[in-house]
Amino acid sequence: MNRWALFRVKNAMILANLISNVIGVCVVLFLSQTIRPSDTEVTQLTHRINQVFIPCAFLLPMALTLLYEKPIRSYLGKASLLRPVSEKERVDARRRLLNEPFFLIALDMGVWVAAAVIYSAVFWSYAAGWTTVQTAFLLNSHTGLITTTVAFFVFEFTMQRRVIPHLFPEGGLSTTPGTLRIRIRTRLVAFLFASNLVPFVTFLYAVHSSFQSHGDPLEILEQLQVSIISQALIFMGVGIWLVILVSSNMTRPLQEIVRVLQEVRSGLFENKVRVTTNDEIGYTGDVINEMTEGLKERDFIREVFGKYVSEEIRDEILSGRVTLDGELRQVTILFADLRNFTPMVETTPPKQVVKIINSYFKEMEEAIKQHHGLVLQYIGDEIEAVFGAPIHRTDHPVLAVRAAVEMKERLKTVNQELNLRGFPSLFHGIGIHTGEVLAANIGSPERLSYALVGDTVNLASRVQGLNKEFGTEILITAATRGALNGDFSLRVLPSTPVKGKSGSVELYAVE
Repeated sequence: MNRWALFRVKNAMILANLISNVIGVCVVLFLSQTIRPSDTEVTQLTHRINQVFIPCAFLLPMALTLLYEKPIRSYLGKASLLRPVSEKERVDARRRLLNEPFFLIALDMGVWVAAAVIYSAVFWSYAAGWTTVQTAFLLNSHTGLITTTVAFFVFEFTMQRRVIPHLFPEGGLSTTPGTLRIRIRTRLVAFLFASNLVPFVTFLYAVHSSFQSHGDPLEILEQLQVSIISQALIFMGVGIWLVILVSSNMTRPLQEIVRVLQEVRSGLFENKVRVTTNDEIGYTGDVINEMTEGLKERDFIREVFGKYVSEEIRDEILSGRVTLDGELRQVTILFADLRNFTPMVETTPPKQVVKIINSYFKEMEEAIKQHHGLVLQYIGDEIEAVFGAPIHRTDHPVLAVRAAVEMKERLKTVNQELNLRGFPSLFHGIGIHTGEVLAANIGSPERLSYALVGDTVNLASRVQGLNKEFGTEILITAATRGALNGDFSLRVLPSTPVKGKSGSVELYAVE
């Protein structure tokens, strides 16, 4: 922010207050000319009082305003120079800004009440007459009434357009402690006051002044007619201007909300509502911004989660249609383990080892995901995957075997690339078993993982290890074999005892 822009922001509220008072004075001066005929003696006395009072009436409020705005100006100065600002300074400046309209309105009203008292007292001391004293009091009170009414809407417009965006770039006005709020009801009451009560008081004052006049009744009636018509035209103009201010102050935030919601509906979560009020509309804008952040985070999680599981599984889990707190499921477990990988680790630079094993995992995981499987974990150079959970499928044994066959083919592609780079081929063994498991989110409160527990998992791991004994690549158990169709070429192997099982296990090699 350059110096000129900083100067405009710092002095925006003072300028708004000055404009409001000038408008109020001009309106009342114009109206006063239509209310009563001029009095030379009173005019001269008024002129002498004005020479003293008016400079004080403008300079004193300006000095008090500058003193009140000290935290705001300090914050803006430091922020424009990119200097560090403490949290206390930030909160103090924001609190002062949000309460400033109420401070300035009270200050303006105090000035004009003082004017009403001072002018009336001076006229009374000069024996100007009760009518003149009464007129001075009512005229200054009327000026304060119009000024504060106009100032209410001018302050709000200036704050929203000029100052708040610099102190609340991220919104959150409603969270600032110790502030008064200009609620929608307050605006409507102020607008009702400006459009009805102020003109009513003015017309009443005009009628009262006519009754106090002495002269030809027809002339008095004609003056009253001119006065009322003039006042009506003035208030119509002021009313149109206030409607523009009020509609702008209220519709602009609503348009911001509609714009952001339309983008959210289109799946765009980057933009935020520009919150410039601490009323109900501003609070709604803050809530929408929090909502878009949540949607953005959820979309990010959804995208990242999709890298670990298939899109189908991801969408089912995120939608809440999958039970993760513990259930017994009939599934097929697949274990895949690299053979003779340790010698390669010992003779190959670490970075190359990581690239090789990552390339292997990438191809194997894609094969598993394409057949609706879920990789549960990587254990060293071993893969554990499940078919049939967390989404239930009746064909999970077929999907698991198909995934294993594709993993076998993808390994050939991986080896071709490794051989071209001068590395030896990789070999792996795959074991598959079908059975019942306990499926749940397991872990500590700080870290959970979707895991399967049961004898089925242990047996699948043992079967994978038997590939070394039989010199095979893919082994399945009879439980898996019983759920397959005739699409696979299988070779029957001798029943084999397995650690942890009392009897032998029927095994089949997938050719």
